[in-house]
Amino acid sequence: MFGIAGGAVGDLVMGAEYHVLRPTGPGNCTAVVREASFLMSGGGEAYAVGRTGLALGVAGSWTVDDGYRPVDSGTYALEWGRDGGLLRISGTSTDPVVSGGSADIDCGW
Repeated sequence: MFGIAGGAVGDLVMGAEYHVLRPTGPGNCTAVVREASFLMSGGGEAYAVGRTGLALGVAGSWTVDDGYRPVDSGTYALEWGRDGGLLRISGTSTDPVVSGGSADIDCGW
């Protein structure tokens, strides 16, 4: 119970936002992103959500400069193939992605 409460408090302090990305992939595999920022740093995680509606772990993560939120700003690309999806996160020249930046979205078909 403390883990859930701690996560909720962290989301409030960091101003976390969740995004369900479209389109969905084969078998209704969905990419869900959590973005957060605090002061001069920011970051995010991507999750693959399958038929069960559960994410079984982080598919990828990234860190950006100056609290930039790439998904909220639309500077990302999501491409689906037969075997899953690839999410690419882009920054800007003034707010670059400093680590990470891509995620394999695999719902385990």
